[in-house]
Amino acid sequence: MKKLLVSLICVFLICGFVFAGGSGEQKTTTGEVKYKEAVVCADGSQITTGDPQSINNIQHNRLFKCSHNTLVSYNSAEAKYEPELATSWEWNADLTELTLKLRNDVTFQNGEKFTANDVKYSYERIMSLNSTASSKFVGVLDHTEVIDDYTVKLVLVKPNVDWLDTLALPLASIVNQKAIEADPLKGPWVGTGMWTITALEEGDYVHMVKNDNYWGEKTPTRELTLRYMGEASARLIALQNGEVDVCISPANTEKGYVEEDPNLKLIEIPSSTCCYFAFNTSKGPGSDENLRLALAHCINYEDVILGASSGEGTRAISNWGPATYGYYDGFGDYKYDLDLAKQYLEKSAYKTITISVKDNARLRAAQIIQANAKEIGLTVVIEELEAAALTAKSAFKTAEHESMIYTMGWNSYGDDASRAYGKNSNTNKATLSNDRVMELLELGRQCTDDAKRKEYYKEIQVLNHEHAWYIPLYYTELSIAINKGVSGIIWEGHQAHDYSNIVVTV
Repeated sequence: MKKLLVSLICVFLICGFVFAGGSGEQKTTTGEVKYKEAVVCADGSQITTGDPQSINNIQHNRLFKCSHNTLVSYNSAEAKYEPELATSWEWNADLTELTLKLRNDVTFQNGEKFTANDVKYSYERIMSLNSTASSKFVGVLDHTEVIDDYTVKLVLVKPNVDWLDTLALPLASIVNQKAIEADPLKGPWVGTGMWTITALEEGDYVHMVKNDNYWGEKTPTRELTLRYMGEASARLIALQNGEVDVCISPANTEKGYVEEDPNLKLIEIPSSTCCYFAFNTSKGPGSDENLRLALAHCINYEDVILGASSGEGTRAISNWGPATYGYYDGFGDYKYDLDLAKQYLEKSAYKTITISVKDNARLRAAQIIQANAKEIGLTVVIEELEAAALTAKSAFKTAEHESMIYTMGWNSYGDDASRAYGKNSNTNKATLSNDRVMELLELGRQCTDDAKRKEYYKEIQVLNHEHAWYIPLYYTELSIAINKGVSGIIWEGHQAHDYSNIVVTV
């Protein structure tokens, strides 16, 4: 362990940050138990906004689970929906109207009282934004009716059997109209959650303090910082030094240091996160099916898994989440066949393609694919971008990437596929707008027949395999290194962990 600290100390110094919160002081609460007042969680992905309705990805959802609330929540351990800002709900007979009773004891972090009007404002705001959140609401929610201060009715355009899942996503968080009108930039930070955002340095850190007026049970922790540290080794060194308490995704080659350290603990959980190759099918080389299939059959997938994740990944056949409703992989994998790949490439009008990536693991995967492609005469150019730049470049309506390597943490419900395949979704990195796929997604949302619904989702996956819009690479294996005193976190296979109740005993 000392060898790791000494050899990588320069990396640590380079990647160090000045941020609010620090490592915190010890605080005696009851009896002899002591808790850290300030807790820090380090991650390799950047947070760029405190507006829950503007973005929907893993690292931001971790933030929004702390700062905001939704009407309902999903308990993945028990596979059931639970009340959050709503106390109860009831569907009408044809699943087009959902009436919810709301809590009457909630205030926003700015002191404003939470009522049904805030639900109406929040959902109308979502539909007005050009964001991932919008794609989950537009065309699904027709309008919101305020019945009284603590009763709201959501009227859908068509039946949607996964609507409760949408309401449980952080993108459906309730925001405060008065705060946003007073400050359009920081106003969306104001929620009803346990943690109040006090500072957000884009791509660096988010600092929060406990909301003493929070309506639910409170943690003894006083401050919480989510900190960006791009290098896995630097994150681990910071954990060993006590500078951070949670290290997301330590390097696979350094897990042994965690297991050897009596002050640390290694958490390993099953993953629903798929790492995949996505093509911009709207234009350029990514629009050429022969080129896509050429790549699909020239990739040495085992080498990609070994190089990108030190072999700690599972080959993906479908790009669907393995535990997501409707998963199907009966078509088998893309066989490594250079002769077949060359035949496809000969029929392609393109012989060069650029792959955009944002971190070291994906860079290593791209480099292996680059070497594989060279064997069939295809030139691959690798473009390294910061996370925010890659997100902007691959936005659905303005996409300029040719291809990219990306990951998606799949939720359990079937309509989560709309993120990867739906029009206007910024998670649709294939920029796909296939009419049959859109029809199948719509059928899946409305169908209450289990067998039929699974057939609709099966067809989407079969079509993807035939046309190679997405080439699935592997499912990641989730590892987190923590201070052994950490507890209260809800770990999720899709990686949107819930830090809101975090405590660290000392």
